[in-house]
Amino acid sequence: MSEHNIPVVKPAGFWQGAKDSQAIIFTYLPVSFAFGVSATQFGFSAWEALFLSCSMYAGASQFLVVALLGSGTSIWMTALTVIALDIRHLLYGPALQNLIQDRLNLKKTAVWSWGLTDEVFASGMIKLSQRRQEWSESWMLGLSLFSWLSWATGSFLGGLFADQVSNLPQFLQAALDFLLPALFLSFLLAAFEKKHTFVVAVTIIVSAIACYFIDLSAAIFIGISSGIFAGLFKHYILKQPDPEHMGEAS
Repeated sequence: MSEHNIPVVKPAGFWQGAKDSQAIIFTYLPVSFAFGVSATQFGFSAWEALFLSCSMYAGASQFLVVALLGSGTSIWMTALTVIALDIRHLLYGPALQNLIQDRLNLKKTAVWSWGLTDEVFASGMIKLSQRRQEWSESWMLGLSLFSWLSWATGSFLGGLFADQVSNLPQFLQAALDFLLPALFLSFLLAAFEKKHTFVVAVTIIVSAIACYFIDLSAAIFIGISSGIFAGLFKHYILKQPDPEHMGEAS
């Protein structure tokens, strides 16, 4: 096939990003609605729940925030706790940057990186690893903006209608709590490739052991650290670079 017959792949735009955010939106709405309800149970108003979703946008960690603040924990201790739980977000930017070939626009990057939740990050990784030519910052803007709007809207509505839904069966509340990790797990499975097997296996095994013998919070930190060291060990000690990099060198 000649070069003239090769189809040109155009980068996805803002509205395509908004369209691709539908899977995230349908998950965020019920979970954020549950957050709004939870916030009112701890004494917060619908507007305060909306403010937390606009100023923090910490996803599932916001449930912990309202519980800590509602129980009288100081705002500084609450902030430190949430930072510790969400410190993994420091790794999201470098992970994406490693796959992005184009020069980034600082203003656009500042906006979409603010909305880089677990699910938005996973969607971006899938796009960059499987359809890299379609990735663009405009697409990331649409994806992250509409995901955030759905979370903020659900938080406000949950606060408004908390009285009407506070008597929901417990199994429905448990189902809402499972939606976010289930969605993130589905994204991870979609992005999984054979070359990641060693790092993923080490991370899962070490995290499970730490969770059993210590606690969940420690398991998060230890799991992240073990994954980093496993990746470094694979690359520098075992000398197993990624197949795509081997192709570039040949």
